[in-house]
Amino acid sequence: MYADEAGLTDFLLKSAGHGDVGVNYARLVATNDIENEKVWVTSQSNEYPGAVVDEFLENIDDADVGSGVGGGLLGGTIMGSEDYCAIAARNVTSGNVLWRVNACTSSSSSSGNKPSSSKAFIPRHTTLASTKPSDDTIYSLDNTGILRGWKSTNGALTLDTDIFSTIDAANEHGLSFPGGVPRLLDGTVAIGTVVSKKTRDNDKEEDESLVLLDKGGGHSIKEEGYHHQQSSTSLLSAKMLLSKAKVSGKKHTSARIIDMHLIDEARIAIWVGWSSKDEMGRAVSSFSNMALVEVALTPKPTDRGEVMVYQIVRAVPLTMDASTSSVGAPMVLSSMRMVPHADSTVSMLAIAATNSQLLVTTIDVSTCKSIFGTAVEIDVLHPYWRSIASIHVDNTQNNSAGKGRAIIRVAGLDDRYPTLPRRMEVLFSLQIGDQLSSGNDKALHRVYGDDEEVHQDALAYCANMEMIVAASQNDDGQTVASGYQLESKDSTQRRVTWIPQAIGTTDGSGSGVIVPSTRGGSNSPPGLVQSAHLVECSKDGMTVVFSTLGGMTAAFRFEKSSSDDDSKAGNMEMKHLWSSEEALGSVSSSIFLDETHAAMTMTAGDAENADDEEEKALSSLQFIHRIQSQLSSLQHFVLGGGALSSLKSVAFATDEKKAERNASFGFAKISVLLSQKMHRIVALDTANKGRVVWSMNLHPRAVWHKLVHGGQFVTLNDAHGNGGVHDHEMLSLSYVDSSGAVSSSMSKFVEWKCFDGITGRVFSGDTVPVSTSVMQIVPLRTSTHHPTHEAKSCRQVVLLVHSDKTVSVVPDTARSYAIVDEAMAASATAGTTAGQNGLFVHTVDKESGEFHALRMSRGANGSSSNPFELVSVGTTIFDPTEETIVNVAYPRRGEVIQSPSTVLGDDSLLLKYLNPHIMVVVTEATQSFLSDVAPVSEDGSEENGDGFYNALVGGGQSSGSSGQKRKPLGASTPGGADVPSSSTIAAATPSLFITLVDSVSGQILHRVSHAHALASDLTEQATRVPVVISENWVVYSVFNQRTRRTDVGVLTLHEGMIDKNGITAFSAPEQETSFSSLESAKPIVLSKTFGMTKAVTALGVTTTKAGISNKQFLFATANDQVVSIDRRMLDPRRPNGELKESEKMEGLIRYAPLLPIVPLRTPSHAYEVSSVEYIASASANVESQSLVIAYGGPDVFFTRLAPSKGFDLLPDDFNRGLLSVVLVSLVVLVNVIQRMNKKKMVGTIW
Repeated sequence: MYADEAGLTDFLLKSAGHGDVGVNYARLVATNDIENEKVWVTSQSNEYPGAVVDEFLENIDDADVGSGVGGGLLGGTIMGSEDYCAIAARNVTSGNVLWRVNACTSSSSSSGNKPSSSKAFIPRHTTLASTKPSDDTIYSLDNTGILRGWKSTNGALTLDTDIFSTIDAANEHGLSFPGGVPRLLDGTVAIGTVVSKKTRDNDKEEDESLVLLDKGGGHSIKEEGYHHQQSSTSLLSAKMLLSKAKVSGKKHTSARIIDMHLIDEARIAIWVGWSSKDEMGRAVSSFSNMALVEVALTPKPTDRGEVMVYQIVRAVPLTMDASTSSVGAPMVLSSMRMVPHADSTVSMLAIAATNSQLLVTTIDVSTCKSIFGTAVEIDVLHPYWRSIASIHVDNTQNNSAGKGRAIIRVAGLDDRYPTLPRRMEVLFSLQIGDQLSSGNDKALHRVYGDDEEVHQDALAYCANMEMIVAASQNDDGQTVASGYQLESKDSTQRRVTWIPQAIGTTDGSGSGVIVPSTRGGSNSPPGLVQSAHLVECSKDGMTVVFSTLGGMTAAFRFEKSSSDDDSKAGNMEMKHLWSSEEALGSVSSSIFLDETHAAMTMTAGDAENADDEEEKALSSLQFIHRIQSQLSSLQHFVLGGGALSSLKSVAFATDEKKAERNASFGFAKISVLLSQKMHRIVALDTANKGRVVWSMNLHPRAVWHKLVHGGQFVTLNDAHGNGGVHDHEMLSLSYVDSSGAVSSSMSKFVEWKCFDGITGRVFSGDTVPVSTSVMQIVPLRTSTHHPTHEAKSCRQVVLLVHSDKTVSVVPDTARSYAIVDEAMAASATAGTTAGQNGLFVHTVDKESGEFHALRMSRGANGSSSNPFELVSVGTTIFDPTEETIVNVAYPRRGEVIQSPSTVLGDDSLLLKYLNPHIMVVVTEATQSFLSDVAPVSEDGSEENGDGFYNALVGGGQSSGSSGQKRKPLGASTPGGADVPSSSTIAAATPSLFITLVDSVSGQILHRVSHAHALASDLTEQATRVPVVISENWVVYSVFNQRTRRTDVGVLTLHEGMIDKNGITAFSAPEQETSFSSLESAKPIVLSKTFGMTKAVTALGVTTTKAGISNKQFLFATANDQVVSIDRRMLDPRRPNGELKESEKMEGLIRYAPLLPIVPLRTPSHAYEVSSVEYIASASANVESQSLVIAYGGPDVFFTRLAPSKGFDLLPDDFNRGLLSVVLVSLVVLVNVIQRMNKKKMVGTIW
């Protein structure tokens, strides 16, 4: 492997993989690793893995979630349909992702435990880090019943068991998780999960049951005295436990397992209760309907070794007397949080069903009697709250520094933000222990701050320091940290307040900024802090990790200043540890820009007056500025030590020299990445290991976002800008559909921002109202340079083609319309039909399957609001009842083509079909249509004798014949060697179609089909078929369900051939000098299909400056690798037999059905790049190099490839010092020989 391919010029940016769901569960876990003594484990599963889970309701909107609907499920967020099942571990100090695992067994298209209220299977899991000090295992349980244990040091799998099979091997009870979401209850010495049986009538779920699991092997703990044949003894039925406690359900309908906690090393307390559903589907109960069940765990020797068994010690109801009757109101069970204390008491907090009360009670576990209870009204909690959102109990202490209290966090929705619900967190002091026995009637106290108007987005409390860190926004739009220290002012009422602490940074700035001011202008949403996770707490300091709604995670260390004494008025120091852009884990598109370094030779006044970096660069090219620059360089070279530094840089490759080389050779690129899920744009510096240069938030309610750069007739490698990689001005589009919002003035609109892709500076922005959905985005770019930016204008322009055949121009300015007119005029010469004025656009409707090619021109009777006219040129319809569109691919704009023909081995020419308007439409047959044309037998295999398609190809038999059933390709009977005949293979029904369409004329150029699946294999989730178009090549990949392998299809398009004697000095064949989509003939297509042993998730191709270097196609495989394959391996002209001499001269390779994966041609080498969905490439300023970036999954991978090796570039490990010594020695030797020769000549003459 060459040096430039072995990791020296690449990088891998790993994210936690939690997507837009974010971090919900977070715990600090101690390990036995010296380098990583403590790791921060995160997951997007439920923040409280043992909490009661409500069913997922389809009619719940965002406002209801924020109002408490769902009862705090997943921290107030209902998980979407995305396949998020990642558990990650970070180093606390550096923030590096140490490991990341997939905790789910199946994907969203699989069948299995399915929530009754969900239309599709959504994989969910729960995560639990053991509280036992000697146990460093991370447990996960997915909703298929697979319990796994992960080692916290490296993520190694230590436990893998199916609890459903363990409990009910014969599947007699039809066990499942209530609501489709698993739970893990932590009993320290054991863990538990909650299951439910299926009733015989209507397949409904019965009441819940608890299953205790041994941490060692994941085995279910059974009752003492059980029999091996009785598997049901491992189920602790909630109804049975309530019956033992003599608690009647009355009006409640379901028995629920509420929570579990440790009493001592051998006893566990299990809380059960009756519940019913309210009108929103939430589980509602009350404290008076609950019971405590005490279970003892003891080891028991058996023939198979020592096993753990349980015994029910007691089951008693929860007693509420008259003094605690205030907490008898209905409460949401999923919001309940328990705080166990060391004095055999436990505090319970829950949100009332009205979302306007906080219910608090303290219970003596020994007597199961409530010793205190109160209901706190919402206006007492906070005057600005309109509803209570969630309760957070973390890092609570039995005795907070001897104060007899525990600090909890309660979040509510601020009533001052009616359009966008915004959480506000408030601290409360919960009295515990002896403080409750003194007759005090208040156990919950608000921790009052110095200013009620300050909006605290998130809070973190460290009990050892008695310090609080709060995140809030200042007047400049920055999210800053504030420090406070607790103080009790009134010993009678125990009024707890916080005292502000001055926060200074280690760099001396004193700003305390957590999230800088968000780029994007006034319309851009703020980078609100979603949560503050206390990672570490000690007397010396506290480490807090902040997660923002914009997708950034930042860790800070807060310590008391060294000059502090023990007084309350001390200061705090804040140190930034690390930051991570979580938006990099869900990138949907990317654009490469050259990182141009302009010569700064202007005066300060000129720099201030210059509009942007491009204007500074153009100003520095003036004659007077160039003379000044050359004089300055000469002065530095002669007097400033420039000569010595130049010699040093020549002899040794210094970092400055490498940076200069990266800039001059085009290696220094800015990759602008868009994350639609996170509504965020992030720019990376590829020359500095992916350093984040800038980031920008987009509209948080947008349906989709798009990045636009360049135009239809602009070469991306244009060295003079005007839309190429050297032009930095970009446009972002955000489509917002707020038709359901009452307060919105515009139901549908497109928000746009014009910004500099290098610096992130926003030049202008506005909104454009639209009446119908956007079907196509057409980028346009002006060829005329404008020195300044007008108000609400941009040099990058787009056309929005709507479903009602209308056109919108963004930005909506006179300059933009002039650019559109310029593009329509240019299409007559650079487009398709000379002499016809107009611009050709098209629309693709995946739902209706309609493709329309349109010609746009200035309408004769056009209005001022719609001055353009669209005329249909051609239409192609893909019947949605027969086939659905799964992918649409386009060629890369401005691709450089080195030669329009291929020279064959006999010196003849094979002409390439180069159509810039070609597009590939991938369709998949519907399950109903495939069933009609190819019936499926009862055993799921496709019958050979019936079917409309089989009858057409002549491979069918009469319905009365007993024809042999089809077998999968390559299958044979045991002991036999049967191979499917060619007629059997030919009779396979096509189910996937690759269609080449001309986007200008709308005609179908070519269509191929593949029999990749049976009707039974098709699901609602469309098959992923990545496609890449390069020159006259079309390469696509699909997983074949029949053969159980990956098929790679290759199409090459040609116009024809020219004999080796067809072109001479005196004759040449007639060739068209211009291409017309309306008049040119269809291409000649050569095709071949190859196989790969790995599934392919994305395809890409290398790009070079002049297109001279060999092409390499890039494959992202399912085993988390990026593999490169030379284009010659994919050539459909590879002969099947022995190579002829002319074929050897051309360099053809004999055909082989399988494409080899060569480790030396694996750019990702040791990296694991997970779930890649897109691969993009850009050229450098040297022909040999190609820059490649792979993204779409939780990782972003960048590398620099040399498809034809570095023939025009010295490697980084080149011995420049030795070369310098040799050159100097040669110069000295030549001078010495010259002097000796001169002396000899003089002697000879004398």
